[in-house]
Amino acid sequence: MDAKNVTTELLSKAICPNCWTEFAVEDVKWISAHEDLLGDYRAGPDSNQRFRPTRFDVHGNAVDVKGLSCQDLSCPNCHLKIPRSVLVFRSFFVSIAGTPSCGKSFYLAAMVWKMRQSFPKMFKLLVSDSDGECNKILNSYEDQLFFSSDKSGLVKLAKTDVTGDWYSVVQYADQAVTYPKPFYFDMRPAEDHFNADQTRKLSRLLCVYDNAGESFLPGADTVANPVTRHLGIAQAWLFCFDPTQDPRFRRALSGKSDDHQVNDSPVTARQESVLNEMINRIRKHSDLGLKDKTNRPLIIVCTKFDAWEKLFGELPSPWVQSPKSGCHVLNMDQIELVSDKLKEILNQLCPELVSASQSISDLVYFVPVSATGDSPVKDPRSGDYRVRADFIEPLWCEVPVLLAMAHRAPKLVKAARTNDTGAGTKPRAR
Repeated sequence: MDAKNVTTELLSKAICPNCWTEFAVEDVKWISAHEDLLGDYRAGPDSNQRFRPTRFDVHGNAVDVKGLSCQDLSCPNCHLKIPRSVLVFRSFFVSIAGTPSCGKSFYLAAMVWKMRQSFPKMFKLLVSDSDGECNKILNSYEDQLFFSSDKSGLVKLAKTDVTGDWYSVVQYADQAVTYPKPFYFDMRPAEDHFNADQTRKLSRLLCVYDNAGESFLPGADTVANPVTRHLGIAQAWLFCFDPTQDPRFRRALSGKSDDHQVNDSPVTARQESVLNEMINRIRKHSDLGLKDKTNRPLIIVCTKFDAWEKLFGELPSPWVQSPKSGCHVLNMDQIELVSDKLKEILNQLCPELVSASQSISDLVYFVPVSATGDSPVKDPRSGDYRVRADFIEPLWCEVPVLLAMAHRAPKLVKAARTNDTGAGTKPRAR
């Protein structure tokens, strides 16, 4: 079947989520399906060849030179696999960073799990994996936390690595370049969403990047290892700050918490140093000058809330139902009260973190989260501290992504004040 007889609603240009190169969608390459077509000059000798098709089957899929219909697409520049959603939905990039042992892996798994639960129910947004293979690491985390076959078992997630399955290697002539693998999610308005009539225009491909804390060491980001270049195009940045690793928080919690994370877990790194390095790279990889600030949100995600809750108190509901649309909207009054209260605590205990965050963005939020809702316990067999799978109850984990979308995609997620929950408004600059 000739290509010109196959029609679909495509973007004119797209950005590769792997190498961040913009390309015309008609230049996309297909990944050959036949087992004899191995060996690609960029993807490597064990990868199927990438090609520009001249034949298509009745479903619009490219046919390789061996006559097999192909299913997978690749970027024309780096030749890495991309989901088809790249060509149809505008991308929404979110970068997540944090120091080793800050709880980022647990938070990421809980965030996605709560997105799958809360977005369709509360915000009428359908969330699905764009590509199960690309999301397999994150899906395995979700399985361990929320689908454990032994509900009385103890769970410990592997930390984000600096090599291996988290990354892809591409060969450019004699230069090998390592890229981080993003996680992909299609986000579409449901039939009862307040903008359901604009589904194709408003749907987004959410691309989430998770870097190991070691990636923010000086010299870790190079031409051959551009592992944090996504910071330059991200619509929002989430920095995971672990209060239990800060000695000043620990002193403030003395006698108020018996959580081992407060009392005897190791402190792995100066967290504000990683935040400062992240901010420097945002400037380096974007068009921001040294004195410029952006209106893209920076959200300081304060992890392990269950361990330091006694310094703060209970959290309110972050949303309220709109009587006009039936959808829920973010309750900005409550979210900003929580953010301001947490900012005050941080200003007292670690003011350098607040100062650094406000140097890059006019939209800074401080959001407490608990990925598990329960303190880890010691495994009698290994001596490690693990989470009890049957006690996991995430708290506020989806709020940072909702905040990012309320600012950068307000037609998908509405935010409102107490007086205007019927209509919803874009959040005000802070």
